[in-house]
Amino acid sequence: MTTQPTDRDTGILLIERVKRYLQIEREALKVLSICVPENSSLYDYARSSMEMIKSYYSDANHFLEQGDFINALSSLNYSYGWIDSGVRLGIFKTDGDYRKFTFYK
Repeated sequence: MTTQPTDRDTGILLIERVKRYLQIEREALKVLSICVPENSSLYDYARSSMEMIKSYYSDANHFLEQGDFINALSSLNYSYGWIDSGVRLGIFKTDGDYRKFTFYK
């Protein structure tokens, strides 16, 4: 027989997941940088993408401080989506760690 998780269990799992994803993204942001030349047509896109990443990451931290774990997780998902899309597009340089980034090859 399986038991359904309680609301308390789900809440604890959510908090743990948010904190874990914040740590993963903190590590990713330390090594993430724009790698296209400033005179490239992609540079403005890369710069605005980085702004979106940092804004959503900041939002996630704010929501965490407020105890709003659903919106914290949602913000992290958006932020990491921007990261992964930029990495796959080739506008961001990383440390090559496939556990932090989604590569396309």
